Amino acid sequence: MISYDWDTSPSQRSKASFVYGYVPDKAWSRALCFLSMMSLSFAHVMLQTFSCALLAVTNKMWLFYYVSGNVGLYFLYKIVRRDFYYYLNMSGGLRLVVSVVERIAGKVLVDFTMLFHLRGSCEVGGFYFLVSILISLASSFVSSHIYSKHYEEGDDKLDANTLQTILAVMCAVWITSLITFVSVMNKKYLRTFYNLDTASEYNRKIVLNYREDQEELKSGALTDHPDIYAAWGDELLKPWTLENWSRWEEEKPAWFTDAWIENVPNHYIPYDWRVKYKKTKGRVDDPQMRRRSSLAQVKTLLGGEEER
Repeated sequence: MISYDWDTSPSQRSKASFVYGYVPDKAWSRALCFLSMMSLSFAHVMLQTFSCALLAVTNKMWLFYYVSGNVGLYFLYKIVRRDFYYYLNMSGGLRLVVSVVERIAGKVLVDFTMLFHLRGSCEVGGFYFLVSILISLASSFVSSHIYSKHYEEGDDKLDANTLQTILAVMCAVWITSLITFVSVMNKKYLRTFYNLDTASEYNRKIVLNYREDQEELKSGALTDHPDIYAAWGDELLKPWTLENWSRWEEEKPAWFTDAWIENVPNHYIPYDWRVKYKKTKGRVDDPQMRRRSSLAQVKTLLGGEEER
């Protein structure tokens, strides 16, 4: 339901039309797409839960190995691609902690809810979204085999026929739902379910997707961590800020605040305005001076001289 609402949201389709829009516009197709999404998610969650339950009753350590190995493989994928850190503008240890928590949460949500919008490149990513689904599907068969071979015989043990029936029914629902979903969705968005874009590449596409009158949305790119736009900011954001800064100072749009300005790299601001900010004890043109500015203001208040 959340993924459906997210994809059909006008604001999301306007912001990232290259990602959101897989739900068709025709009423009957939209209804069928919604039902197939619900049944596919249901079958996926049931298979994953069934796998974990079988491993837990057989040997809890095997469940631990499965979950930790699954998350560890995902972490390795993100680290190798230099896409592990979350896009929020934080620094130091806080950014690391938030990134670890967010990556674990995203992976667990995909595994146990199959939220389609988590295929976004700032989250799990299209390719690993697909990999996670396939791992969950394969794990149901592996878990059933482990349970059959290693669970101690008893009155409460499921026999092989029961296991096979459960798996057959759930897989049939899974495959039927997947075929239905792919059949009715807007096919041009199929690639978003297996693309390899990083968070940086994704945000570059978003900025390119904005219209000229969507300045407030575009300004949001500069509130992300600088690592996100380091590779393309000089190409797409710097010319935009240099060209429009004087107009923003005159018009004072609601998003053009001191907090937003503080996030903007110094070389993205016209030189004349950097000088003015420096003279008025506002924005300074030297990152080293910016780091010392708070200390300098304290010294001034205490009667000392400001560092130069």
